[in-house]
Amino acid sequence: MGKTDALRFELTGGEFRTEILGSHRLVLEGSGGVLELSPKRVGFRCGRREVWVTGESLTLVRMEEDGAVVTGRIGAVEFR
Repeated sequence: MGKTDALRFELTGGEFRTEILGSHRLVLEGSGGVLELSPKRVGFRCGRREVWVTGESLTLVRMEEDGAVVTGRIGAVEFR
């Protein structure tokens, strides 16, 4: 797949939007708050849905009223 840091994926889920930059940065728009925060798992409420990020060395580097930025080694993003 080449250099993962150069890849950019966008997923849309109605009330929120995620943008994954490589395998080390996730930008979330439409977040309503943090459900869980640990170095291996970060959970966000997004309206009636949840977004869960799992990986290694995860850090919430920015949290705003309607968005967040997570860095670290992102292994998976799950929408519930």
